[in-house]
Amino acid sequence: MDGSKEETAGQPLGKLAGVVLAVWWLLGLLPVAAPMFGFAFLPSIEWASKTNLPGIAAGLVSSVVLLLLVLLNIHRVKGGKATKAWGVLVITWLGYYIGKHVIVLAGPMILALIAGHQVELPFTVVRADDYGTRHCQDPLELQGLPFLFDRVCGVAGDFRQGLASGSRIVVIGRGTSLGVYAESLRRID
Repeated sequence: MDGSKEETAGQPLGKLAGVVLAVWWLLGLLPVAAPMFGFAFLPSIEWASKTNLPGIAAGLVSSVVLLLLVLLNIHRVKGGKATKAWGVLVITWLGYYIGKHVIVLAGPMILALIAGHQVELPFTVVRADDYGTRHCQDPLELQGLPFLFDRVCGVAGDFRQGLASGSRIVVIGRGTSLGVYAESLRRID
């Protein structure tokens, strides 16, 4: 009987941990999903710099938690040692990426959706002459922002013309002082 009491006592804690992990993953996937649906979100330079270290810490914790979960269940995964090793590397990187972006991006993104208004945030151009990729054509790369969230895609050639590294622009759109969903751009210089 004692064993069954311990099992039932541990179940709510396990369910709570599962819910927390699921919410954490959903929040971490929000920054990945937004660009897929055409929403270009840029965190403010100030927010990105203030949350960089906490974001790294959250990413490392998230990575370690996922790594432990994978290692505890690795015996259930089909495949050879190379497949399992590759899976461990991918899940470790994914855990870091998701954990960091929960702190750096998810909060400002949700806040901009719920309580956002028309804002203008200044940014510095790093590169304006790149042709981009299939998923991000004619990008304008910006300084001091997290990887994959450091560019605005589909910027018209006439706007990019004359912009050089160090040029200042304003991104206009729905957001807060923590970040903005880019709708239009304006030159400062």
